[in-house]
Amino acid sequence: MLAALLAATATVVTLDFRENPGGPIRRIQDFAVSIVAPLQDGMANIARPVGDFLSTLAQAGSLKEENSDLRAEIDRLEADQRRLPEIERELERLRALTQQTDWAAGAKVGARVIGIGPSNHEWTLFLDRGAADGLKLDMAVISSEGLVGKVILVGRRYSTVLMVIDPQHSAGARLTETGETGVLSGVDGERLRLELIDPNTPVKVGETVVTSGYDRGIFPPGIPIGRVASVSKTRDGLSQSAILLPFVDFTRLDVVLILLESGSVVRTG
Repeated sequence: MLAALLAATATVVTLDFRENPGGPIRRIQDFAVSIVAPLQDGMANIARPVGDFLSTLAQAGSLKEENSDLRAEIDRLEADQRRLPEIERELERLRALTQQTDWAAGAKVGARVIGIGPSNHEWTLFLDRGAADGLKLDMAVISSEGLVGKVILVGRRYSTVLMVIDPQHSAGARLTETGETGVLSGVDGERLRLELIDPNTPVKVGETVVTSGYDRGIFPPGIPIGRVASVSKTRDGLSQSAILLPFVDFTRLDVVLILLESGSVVRTG
């Protein structure tokens, strides 16, 4: 029906091309237009939503991808918000750590403990700092309580620390009351042993032990280590040894400081 009306309108328009404005063909043309125009408008109104739907359908892929990206960004922001209190606590601990270690002079860098050694026979820590942060082998690692250990492996963005409680760890140490020196090593992952103490030196239970600085400069002197728990003489009577309880609680370490001017740094002048 609509097609027939449109064809008739086209014929009338052709015939009326040279007709006077008031002629009969013009009147027929006006009548036809009055009928066809609403129909055309209705068809346009019907076609418009269809076109809009097809356009939206074509954009569905990109909208889905954009929605996925927005959801990922929201998840990341929510995760950051959840971590914010812990980040603030870490910053506060590092700030306190820096203020409480004024006995350790020189440049330092803070690090977060991100893991512990996989073996019960090796007492190590993994840190989130490495060569990119200035770390080198044998640098001393401390906490606010005292000596933690030394760096034994350095990657670009991470490092491994051998803790002072490991039997393979050794350091020069000094009794604070007499100044007598000895060699410090780990015992069982909990205690320390100070050996080669002069047999005539009085050693008191509860006496503080610090680093001596006599171990090729790896550990600067004066870093707190622990307190004497017990003392005994060797079987040959040529020296004494003391069992120490460390100041550091190695089970609760979360942030530490690395002394950048310790270890294998070559000093001149």
